[in-house]
Amino acid sequence: MARRPLPIRRLRFEAYEALSERPHVMVDGAARATSVLTLSHWPQSPTPPVLARDVSAEIVLEYLRILASGRSGARPARGRNDVRALLTAGALAEAVTNDHFDEDGLMSVYAMVDPEAAIAGAELLAAVAMCGDFGVVTSEAAARVSFAIEPLADAEAGVCSGTSERYAAVLPLLPELLVHPERFERYWGADVLGLEAGRTALTAGAVQIAEHRDLDLAVVARTAGASPAARLPGAAGGLPIHVAAVHSATRASRIIAFDGQWCEVYLRYEGWVKTVSRRVPLRPDLAPLALQLSACEPSGVAWQANGVGAIVGWLRPGGDGRSEIDPALIVSVVREYFASAEPAWDPWRAGGGSRTSPPLHRAAIRRTRRPRRRSLGSLRRRSPPAPSSVTTR
Repeated sequence: MARRPLPIRRLRFEAYEALSERPHVMVDGAARATSVLTLSHWPQSPTPPVLARDVSAEIVLEYLRILASGRSGARPARGRNDVRALLTAGALAEAVTNDHFDEDGLMSVYAMVDPEAAIAGAELLAAVAMCGDFGVVTSEAAARVSFAIEPLADAEAGVCSGTSERYAAVLPLLPELLVHPERFERYWGADVLGLEAGRTALTAGAVQIAEHRDLDLAVVARTAGASPAARLPGAAGGLPIHVAAVHSATRASRIIAFDGQWCEVYLRYEGWVKTVSRRVPLRPDLAPLALQLSACEPSGVAWQANGVGAIVGWLRPGGDGRSEIDPALIVSVVREYFASAEPAWDPWRAGGGSRTSPPLHRAAIRRTRRPRRRSLGSLRRRSPPAPSSVTTR
């Protein structure tokens, strides 16, 4: 006879700042001293390997499935021990919390607050988290929900509101948003317009993506003849189209983007966290690459790079983000650097992800995964192997 699912205890959301010493579950963030259970894909997260998934919402959903089944299932002995420890630790928690507000964090908190609804809508919650964290669109409904979350929080809690205020404002509205995203079009409309424009540009060949798979690198460029004076909806920095259109068309974790003279190089968020579905190359420090590209600029434009621990590493020309370097030289320099640079960030490294500096706290860089990036990087010349074209829908 089939085993009936067990009821799952709901946890109340408590503001990170107000927890004091109360035992709690930390989702999608860094464990603190009183975290009895951490369900997160962050670097150094103590989340057991048996739960490892690409986004934190998937980790939480798997934890809830284990709770609902009440057993560890057909797992190796070590996995069964991990599950028993999870069940014991989770039973001690009095609340769920998170130390920043974003789409993956919101889906994770919601799942712990209303586990039955979360399990029933697990596919959508995971897709919303994937779109929010990685810019990868797997369903139109998930894209609309994900795109609406930050503008909705701005409208309900205020643009300068803190983490706890944003959760308090959006959590009560989330069930309606998940079921009826069409009612929130004023929040997601602009992003969907940008996404659709990007898809059209890729299909028509106005923007092309060329992959250099030996380096997990993709070059995104507006084709010759396209007017850079009129940028497409969703374009930002060097990206000629919406970031979600790019990230949904290529899995490459390293991006070189050109839109006329605007350009940037960036390292996607998948390389900052513990991505388990595929191997993501460890990140190098982009600062030496900035020096190399600066030396190539005819008019002395200085390239800038952010810190090794930034959740999205970027490199871009200073000023208005335009470069006078020939794009082919930029690609060659970047390839050369990525082929030989030593790793500077390892999310799997015990004791800290960065080998040179501490990570930037995610709450201080809210929304940097949106299309606000720029970059580039490397010096010697050599002919790169022929890139493979990406076919888009």
